[in-house]
Amino acid sequence: MAAIDLLFDHKAQSERLHQVVLSALLLRSRLLERVLDIQGLRATDFEWEAEKRLFDLGFTVHDPNGNIEQVLVELKIDSELGEAQFQRQIQYVAQKPKARLVYLILGLTQITVTEDRLGKWATTPGPAAAAQSPPFVYVDAARLGQWLSDPKPLLSDGELSQRREVRDLITAYREALDRLRARTTRFASRTVAQWESPDYYGFFAQCRDQIPSMKNAGISYEANPRGGVIVCNWKWTRLHPDAKLRIYLQMEESKLCLKLKVEDAHKAQRKKLWDAAQAALRQIQSPIALKIEPTNYHSGTYMTFASLTDVLGQGELDIARVSQRLAEAEALVDAMAPQLLLTAQKLVPVAPTPP
Repeated sequence: MAAIDLLFDHKAQSERLHQVVLSALLLRSRLLERVLDIQGLRATDFEWEAEKRLFDLGFTVHDPNGNIEQVLVELKIDSELGEAQFQRQIQYVAQKPKARLVYLILGLTQITVTEDRLGKWATTPGPAAAAQSPPFVYVDAARLGQWLSDPKPLLSDGELSQRREVRDLITAYREALDRLRARTTRFASRTVAQWESPDYYGFFAQCRDQIPSMKNAGISYEANPRGGVIVCNWKWTRLHPDAKLRIYLQMEESKLCLKLKVEDAHKAQRKKLWDAAQAALRQIQSPIALKIEPTNYHSGTYMTFASLTDVLGQGELDIARVSQRLAEAEALVDAMAPQLLLTAQKLVPVAPTPP
């Protein structure tokens, strides 16, 4: 197994490498039985880029109960899974009663694309809402690693001795998954100045898990002219009963931003809401030394109107101090929201209530 170990050492984030390994394990072990929790389910054949490249892998299967004939797999590692792609996939599977859809969400993607997030997308009104329930199976690195922790349930007694290559592949792949997961757990033992992208993902994921107000925070990579940044946004607060106007908080790696979201339907009001947000902020005695952003920032849907350049510092992470700063920023949003709500309703009339 030295060859596969060498590949994982140098190409640990390669989706194609993971596809090759997983296709072998799903075909030659009982892993698929564990994934779908169907006793006796076996893959008999597979294809790359199945259904005209809509899915990464497609498996023809034998189901003793006769309920399933095909399993379609989408694999993501450190890459984006957007709602549009997700909707196309579950809508396709909804038209095939004997097909099942599996998402293998590994690496950094399991931080940005959670099972809850996919569940919300699946309940979005539209054609996909008619899909079977549940419309997909979600597998992350922790779940997959648990199944691979002991080869015995994945191979029969005879197969354990006859398929040493599969047994060794199970061990090698589990270790590769452990290394992938370790990238996002080491941030607490390093100074912030040493952090790389996986450290920010791991820190934001910990905030989402441990700070109640951030439990629904979104984490993603946001491209910009300077090369992109890891962001975490939360505290989305409505400023209008029916128009899509919001105030919210966003961490851009070490930078804390107070932001507005004003969609294109109301772009004529962006400058006025921007000015109102800055005016409201000036009236509040804040413990945070926020920088009021210059006026050329009010042109887009997402607008930063104030920020604090460095919340995390450069030395060892002081999570208590950071949590306090985030709580103070949340209090600012709560204090500003009522005034901005009044301003927004003056700028955008509230739709009349139907009789």
